[in-house]
Amino acid sequence: MSSAPAGKHAGPGATSNKPAVAEPTYAERARTLAYLGRIGSLSTLSRKQPGFPFGSVMPYGLDSHGRPIFLVSTMAMHTQNVQADPRSSLLVTQPDATGDPLGASRVTVLGIALPVPEPEVAEARKLYLARYANSKHWVDFEDFSFYRRTWWTLLRGWLGSDGLGFGLGICPRAARPAG
Repeated sequence: MSSAPAGKHAGPGATSNKPAVAEPTYAERARTLAYLGRIGSLSTLSRKQPGFPFGSVMPYGLDSHGRPIFLVSTMAMHTQNVQADPRSSLLVTQPDATGDPLGASRVTVLGIALPVPEPEVAEARKLYLARYANSKHWVDFEDFSFYRRTWWTLLRGWLGSDGLGFGLGICPRAARPAG
C-alpha cells in the first residue's frame, strides 16, 4: 500500500538506508521516447483557418542530433501550413502502451520545421529510408522533400515512474537506448 496521502498523485515513498537509484532526467526520457517512437501527431498553424491548429499523423526519423526528420509532400496541408509558418508541435506517445492512455509516457515538443539543407538531404534520406523502407516508392517524387525540426522546447508530458525512462541507458548524441 502506498504511503501517499489521499488525493495526491505520488508520495515521497518509504525511507530507506539504501542509496538512491539514479533516474534519467526528463530530457533524457523525452529523447528516449522520441527515439523509440515512430509516429507522432504534428500540429501546424492552419493557413486556411488562421489561428487554429491543424493536426496530422506524422512518421518521423531522427538525425544524429536527435532532431525529427519528416518526409512531406507539397500537396499535404501540413506542408503548406509549415511553409507559411514553420512553428509547430510534435506529440509523441509511448508506442507499446496498453491500458489507460493517460498513464502512458508522452511528450510534446515545440519548434520550427524547415526544409533540410541540400548538403544534408542525402543523410536525411538514408536515415529516413532505414526506418521507413516503403517510402522508397515516393521519396523521389518531385513534390516530396525532407523537413527537420530545427530546435525543440520540451513541454513535459507524463514521463513518470509508470512510464518510459526507467532502466534505459541514454546515449546523448542520438538518444539511443543502451543494449
